[in-house]
Amino acid sequence: MGKFISTDWKVSVDGQDLSDHAFNVDGPQSKEQIDVSGFSPTGTREFLQGLEDQTITIQFLQDFGSNSVHATLGTLYDSGSQFLVYVQPDSDAGTSDTNPWFGGTAQLYTYDGVAATLNQRGELTAEFKPAPGNRFHWGTAGTVS
Repeated sequence: MGKFISTDWKVSVDGQDLSDHAFNVDGPQSKEQIDVSGFSPTGTREFLQGLEDQTITIQFLQDFGSNSVHATLGTLYDSGSQFLVYVQPDSDAGTSDTNPWFGGTAQLYTYDGVAATLNQRGELTAEFKPAPGNRFHWGTAGTVS
């Protein structure tokens, strides 16, 4: 897969395919930048990487139907349980080097289940973080681990 337009992402949360309600995915990864500078003839700073922070943020169209967005996300947020979450660039293609998934075992830390504006579509934002002892990663195996 070369350059592409985002039109067909797969979005899976706890085994539920919520792709048809998702319209924005973001998966930033960052590591703390720790200044370990000392006296230096070059006059430059020196840094080491610290702890990593990973997030998968997904925006959805709200739906209060059974087995849909609110039923899935609201339950996961309330319970604090761990579950699999992943996103994948092309929902129709199999998993491969050119269509990897990104995700892993997660917990839902932010669920904006009530956001409404008069005469606008109902949208919400959900923020997933790796569950304790886990991290998100890119994979090309058939399933998320």
